[in-house]
Amino acid sequence: TQAAIIPHFFAQNDDPVYEASTDLIKHCGDDNDLLTIKEIKLNPDPPRAGEKLTVDFKGTLKEDVSDGTTIEVTVKYGVVQLIKKKFDFCDEASKIDEECPIKKGELNITKDVDLPKEIRKLFIIGRYSVHAVIVTPDEKQVTCLDGRMSFPRHR
Repeated sequence: TQAAIIPHFFAQNDDPVYEASTDLIKHCGDDNDLLTIKEIKLNPDPPRAGEKLTVDFKGTLKEDVSDGTTIEVTVKYGVVQLIKKKFDFCDEASKIDEECPIKKGELNITKDVDLPKEIRKLFIIGRYSVHAVIVTPDEKQVTCLDGRMSFPRHR
């Protein structure tokens, strides 16, 4: 169900020279994570402001993920921390039509997101990074993801 978070990592503009999403999202967990991510596919790749983004996610859960699981998200502008906030995982999962507990086994999730054209105007020009960690109530790490995005000057 990470796909619920992933669209928030991206907000490209109309510049054609951008890295693919595989360069923008990195797994920061380890082999003990409850979620093994097999594939995250974005279309278009990279995502573009003003277009529909389709996220295809495939992975395997080693254990059920239950109520009380949290997502902690940290957003930085350069080295300056802008946001550090915890979200309820099950609330976020419900936004993509998943319900807790999410049973162990194979996950195949597809989600469409409309990225507003005005998204560039919401951010200061520069580089941003996003760090997201999902943890169960008994402190087991589900996964960890690092993402980055840039907003260049308007032409």
